[in-house]
Formats: sequence, C-alpha cells, structure tokens
Amino acid sequence: MLRFRNLIILPILAIPLLSVSQSGGSMPLLLKGDTLAYTLVQFEKQFLDSNLRLLSQKYNITENEAYIKQAKIWDQPNMTFEHVLYNPQHKTWLEFSDSSESSAQVQQLLVIGSKRSKLVSMATTNAEIAKYQYYDLMRSLKVQLRSAFNSTYFLLEQTRVYNTEIGRLKEIIQGYEVLYPKGLISLKELVRVKALLLSMESEWLAISTQLAENQNTLKVLVNDKSRHFILPVPDPGAYRDLNPGKYTLQALADTASKNRYDLMIYEQKMKYAETDLVYQRLVNIPDPTLFLGWDQNGSFVHNYNYIGLSFNMPFWDKNKGNVIAARARIAESKAEYRNYSVQLCNDIAESLGKLNEIDKVYKSIDNGFSNDFMRIIQKAEESYLKREISLLEFIDLYESYKESRLQFLQLENDRINAIENLNYIVGRNVIW
Repeated sequence: MLRFRNLIILPILAIPLLSVSQSGGSMPLLLKGDTLAYTLVQFEKQFLDSNLRLLSQKYNITENEAYIKQAKIWDQPNMTFEHVLYNPQHKTWLEFSDSSESSAQVQQLLVIGSKRSKLVSMATTNAEIAKYQYYDLMRSLKVQLRSAFNSTYFLLEQTRVYNTEIGRLKEIIQGYEVLYPKGLISLKELVRVKALLLSMESEWLAISTQLAENQNTLKVLVNDKSRHFILPVPDPGAYRDLNPGKYTLQALADTASKNRYDLMIYEQKMKYAETDLVYQRLVNIPDPTLFLGWDQNGSFVHNYNYIGLSFNMPFWDKNKGNVIAARARIAESKAEYRNYSVQLCNDIAESLGKLNEIDKVYKSIDNGFSNDFMRIIQKAEESYLKREISLLEFIDLYESYKESRLQFLQLENDRINAIENLNYIVGRNVIW
C-alpha cells in the first residue's frame, strides 16, 4: 500500500548494519547502547517470557491444580486412647496391670454417594477456569502491547515529519534574521514564521510525551527496568493485503466461540454450578463413620473388641436451602453466559463494521498522494524564498502539508488498531 510500504523502512535507514529477522527469537536488534529494536514477534516472545502478571496467573493455575489432588485424598482416620488416671480402690496413679482400665478406638469417615468425585470435578473445573483466566489475561495484555508497539512506531513517524519541517523553518528563520536588518523583509514576516516554528515545536513536544508514556507501557509489559529506548520494527507485509470483506459475521462468531477464553470461563461456571447442585443433593446422604475399638475391663468381657458404624440422622437438616441456592446459581450462570454471548456477537459486528469503513477510506487514497504533496511543499519553499508567493500562501501550504501527512499516518494507525481490535474480540489473529 501507498505510504505503508515507504514508511516501514524509515527507522532502520539510519543504521546500515541492522538486520531484521522474523525468526521469532526474543533477542532484540541492538542499534546503539541506549536503543533496542524489536520486531513484533520478538517483542511478544519477550513479553511471554517476562511479564509478571502472567507469571502470577501461572501460580494461580498451580494452586488450583493442587486443590484437585487435595480433593482426592481421604479424610484422616481418628484415634482415641483412654487409660485410668487414678484407681481409688488401689489408690494408685496411672496403674498398668491386668485389673486396670484402658480403651482405644480408631474411626474412619466413609464418604459415600459419589460426593468425593463431585468435589474432585468441581476442583478440576476451578483449575480449568484458572487456565482460561491466564489465556484471557494474555489476550488482554497482548492487545495492549500491540497497540503501544504500533502507536510508538507511528508517533516516531510523526516526529520525523516535525523534525524535517522544524529544520526547514529554522533555516528560513536564520536567513530572515540576516535579511531583516537590511530591510529586505518585514518584521511581520519574521515573527509569523517564528510563530509557526513555535507551534510546531509545541506539537512535537506533545508527541514526545506520548512516546514516553508508550515506552513506560512497553517496558512494564516485558519487565524491563533499563533506560533503553524500545524501537519498534514492524513487518511491512503484515497488514498490507487485508481484505475485511471476506470475513462473515458467522465465521468470526464461530472462531470466537472456540478462542474466547472469557466466554469459556462462563461455560465452566455453568458446569461448576450444575455439579454443585448434584453435590448438594448428595450431602443429604449421611456419611457413615466406621470404627474399631478395644476395651480392657470396661465391658461385659475382659479385653472386649468391637466394630461399629455411626452416622447422622437426616431428620431436620436435609440441605434444602443449599439445593435451592445451587439451582439459582445454575440459572444465574446460564443467564450470564447468554448475555455474554450476545454481547460478543454485537462486538464482532461493530468491530468488523468499523474496520470495513476505515479500510475503504484507506484504500481510496491515491498512492502518489503523499509524494505529490511533498514535492508541492518543496516547490512552495523555493517560490516563497524567491518572493513568488505571499507569506499567507506559504504558511497555508505548510499547514496543509503537515496536516495531510499527520492525518494519513493517523489513518494507517487507526486501520491497524481496527485490525488488532477485531483480533482481540475474536480471540486470535484472523487477519493473517
């Protein structure tokens, strides 16, 4: 495409030895001691290896996987032992003899009715949710990374426009300051050109502030504490041949249903609620406790051994409240899932519509527009210095040139952001 093909090589022209690799390695391309250049593939690899929020979410996955193991473990057996403290007949303490009294009992809770398997199932669902939260966080951070990466590139291109024009204006002012004392130009002309220079320098400063903010975002994303400047090196073919018209809403919705992990989280929440309802019904089934015991002299025979079962009688508490609550959670989770699905479909339609509109405007611009305007402004400078055009005509052309360059750069940035937004909503890169 017109400007994009020309723009993409500008950051690397100043560094002849720079070689751009799309192999996917995470090592940056060193330009200077204080500047690091990354392709998008390299920077995303660095992000996946270094981002602290992703690392934190990985620990959350490990934590929930540990709960699965814990849910499979049986309850600990319980043991009790009793022995006579004081024998009033023999007037002895802690007497150990055949006529003293001791007893021991071991108890084991037996969880029945598939309760334990339901607990394991719910723990497994929570672990799946933790994994989906990790991937959804990655999706959100990636779109933030790509936005800052691309925005930094286009802001740098804007500064190139300002740097070129500021340099030209300074040359004109230097010449005017020589001519003004000789009476060859008016003070009004000199002041007006200086005012134009001041305006451009103020706008350049605002762009520099945005660049600093983007640098902060990029460094936080890759956990970079250095003072290096991160220079984006985009791939010129990544967005060039995009045709959004070939994507249908249904195809994108089907892709999103398989790749939007936040939607899958709602599915898992429904699954958890349904399993919890089954579990709450099973809670009403009493879990028996098996016990084995021995009593030395406290029963009808000496050294009495026994086995037995104990369990609660479900007369009053039949867990009805928790069962009703579990049913309500199922209805709630289903409503949330349906609402999120509708919202997702609408987001896809809105994002695709915006991309189509921006793409039409972008492709409607003549390929030679930018170069033609550059030749016009160069000719205007020559004509003005020769006094062939007035100051007002010169400034008007200068402002038009600057605005056209900046607006086209903004259009390119908006188009790429629209592509990335559609990728973000669908959950994967569908464009290339």
